[in-house]
Amino acid sequence: MVKKNDVIEEKVVDFALPESSGVIKQGGLVIFVPGALPGEKCQVKIRKIKRNYALGELLSTDCSSPFRIEPFCPHFGEGCGGCSLQYIDYPFQREIKEKNAREVLSRVGQVDWEKVDYQGMLPSPRFLEYRNKMEFNFGQRGEELSLGLRPRGRFWDLIDLKTCFLMKKSLTEEVLDFFRFYGRKHHLSGYDPVSKKGFLRNLLVRYSETQDQLLLGLSTTSGELPHIEELTRQLKKQFTNLIGFSQIINNSPASALLFEQKKLWYGEDHFFEKIGSINYRVSLESFFQVNTAGCLTLYSQAKELACIQSDETVLDLYCGSGGVGLFLADQANRIIGVEDNQRAIEDARFNAWANGLDNFTVIQGRVEKMINDLSGLRADVVVVDPPRAGLDKKLVRRISRIGADRIVYLSCNVGTLARDISFFKEKGYHLTRLVFIDLFPQTPHFESVALLEEER
Repeated sequence: MVKKNDVIEEKVVDFALPESSGVIKQGGLVIFVPGALPGEKCQVKIRKIKRNYALGELLSTDCSSPFRIEPFCPHFGEGCGGCSLQYIDYPFQREIKEKNAREVLSRVGQVDWEKVDYQGMLPSPRFLEYRNKMEFNFGQRGEELSLGLRPRGRFWDLIDLKTCFLMKKSLTEEVLDFFRFYGRKHHLSGYDPVSKKGFLRNLLVRYSETQDQLLLGLSTTSGELPHIEELTRQLKKQFTNLIGFSQIINNSPASALLFEQKKLWYGEDHFFEKIGSINYRVSLESFFQVNTAGCLTLYSQAKELACIQSDETVLDLYCGSGGVGLFLADQANRIIGVEDNQRAIEDARFNAWANGLDNFTVIQGRVEKMINDLSGLRADVVVVDPPRAGLDKKLVRRISRIGADRIVYLSCNVGTLARDISFFKEKGYHLTRLVFIDLFPQTPHFESVALLEEER
């Protein structure tokens, strides 16, 4: 029987996501080992024993996997939680994700792969510097202000980042240095998630490479930013592509970046992105796909799977600022979006007007509450792009009552997608086409686009 602090030597037989850990099996016990890869014979120290599994620390490997590469970021060895897969060759990252996704869909969704037109895992056009949005955290290291990302599994700790390869590297380094210097110069305290004390909480960076526009948000607890005129003047001087800077007031004890109040100190509180031929206005607080180049692949796949005819009506649930719905609008007779966030609705309506798409309209309200009012609507296609929690059995039942021929489901969580596919199957909708898109290289996450069709 394996005990805590035992050192064992075994071969890694699998790789688990989203844990980003190699899997060793010994005596019926599953041991998760971060940093280990399939095929490697590893020396592992047992750190924790749980009821059904154990956690191990990788000490050494006798034979390295051919897919192991040298991590490119100096902060990876510090346990930075930004990208946990960067020690793995990018094509093999996609293989791992695809294998795990198929297993989840088989086990939870009871997918019959012989009946699915499966398109595989499509790569991101970029596997570095691909993000248009990053959220960094402020904190304290003794008396010194720090700014960076949380280490994996240590929400109370913070890695003081000097660089980051997820967003444009040169921009990220410059922005981090600027605000770290500003905070230290004025002796501002970083927020402690344990004590719930501190002034500076988050730095929100949004950058559109297609338009070369930078939008910044500085999240604080209640209080005034010192020397705000000097701050905005220095920001404009150093970042010539800056189009807006806001202070975000957030007094919530929750760790999420919440917009309790927003003070616009310079320029605009939105920026613009372009996906294909569609221009999108995206507000500082609005959701938008973080991988701009990959988003074109995602929306193009959704359009192909939806196969919309010119006389058809599309119901776009969780439409956000117009995202996929506007991208589909040139094929449809009518697109009806449903969205709860007021600012996202304003963006969606503006985006429809700016792109000359008068067949796109938005209804305000939570999908879970509005869906009953839409039961009398005749929609040929339903598009759903829900949060990570997915739908639920009740909502699946209500969506099914609309009687659409086709449902296009975009998902960033294959577990909830698999669950909801099984719910739709009970209502007569079967998975017929599926594609994965790796929108989040170096991380365990990806997007899925699934087509479910009503059995006639």
